[in-house]
Amino acid sequence: MLHKIKFIHKSLFLSLLAVLTLSFSCEKDDKLDHDHHGDDIPTSYNFSNVNYSGQALRLLMLDSISGYLKTANEGAQLDAALIKSMYSNTNSPFKNALLDGSGKQLKNKTYLLDQNYFEGLFDSLALVSLSGNNIGSNGKAGIVSSLNGTKKYLFNENGLEHTQLILKQLMGAVLYYQATETYLSNFSADDNTTVVAGEGTAMEHHCDEAFGYLGIPTDFPTNTTGLKYWGEYAQEVNSKISCNAPLMNAFIKLRYSISNKDYTTRDAQVIIIKEQFERIVAASAILELTEAKENFADDALRNHVLSEALGFINSLKYNSRKKISQAQIDAAKSSLGTNFYDITKVNIDAAINTINSVYDFDLTKF
Repeated sequence: MLHKIKFIHKSLFLSLLAVLTLSFSCEKDDKLDHDHHGDDIPTSYNFSNVNYSGQALRLLMLDSISGYLKTANEGAQLDAALIKSMYSNTNSPFKNALLDGSGKQLKNKTYLLDQNYFEGLFDSLALVSLSGNNIGSNGKAGIVSSLNGTKKYLFNENGLEHTQLILKQLMGAVLYYQATETYLSNFSADDNTTVVAGEGTAMEHHCDEAFGYLGIPTDFPTNTTGLKYWGEYAQEVNSKISCNAPLMNAFIKLRYSISNKDYTTRDAQVIIIKEQFERIVAASAILELTEAKENFADDALRNHVLSEALGFINSLKYNSRKKISQAQIDAAKSSLGTNFYDITKVNIDAAINTINSVYDFDLTKF
């Protein structure tokens, strides 16, 4: 289980500044980048004219939304209208010029058919937050503390933590979806001749934007400093499914092949990236489900990670090349039922086995 930053603070802006500095001050010459030979492939995502500042800004917006939603765990009553404003970046919701004036938002990058779904979840969470003074239990919305007293979460009457469902599924509906379905799926329509200073060609830029949604440094996985969202989860499941090196190497080869107009290699790397990214989503779901079994007797910890798992299971659909079918996704969700207070370990195992029947992970490593 991962714990996200609650509020935007100085270190986040320094991280963003580093991205912007990389984007606009690269010392390499454009021609050299386009004249590489095979033995010159870099070992990190080090190319000229790299710019994914828009993705960095959206990760900061998600940080801010996360911080606000999590105040409900302390009994705060949430304002659905404010959450929606943060989602669409309207009415200066972040109270920060960098974000409010960026012209970027999460809503218009969300899988179109699920935009209203998320706004409905915001409404539901705000309503549940009115029960923040209650001690939650089966059939009663409120805050539930872990058995050791160190954690507490706001659940609805069925033990669902809307905050975690929202955050984990937004990782899928925005970050995963945009990377795999928008930027990596439309290269054939991109100009790969005209170089724009600071961004490269349109095809190069779209590759960079897909990379930016991973939330990893350019020398990942050697460097794991400042990992965010999918980068954090990739690192956590790497020891279980060996995903970091294949994913990073494919992105480096993808950018290199685009710059050298090697479209056969380009297309092969896209397939690898989509497969590895999907494996990370699936493994993240199994990771949380396994943790639910490990903390089964603790209502707070169990329901918290089950809510995360549900968000990840829902996220599996946002890749048109996915190995898992929608019927299998629905079956895994059905195994979890509609009330996390009533769930059994058999139910959780059924969900795990449905997912793993597709990916064949070594479950002893989870």
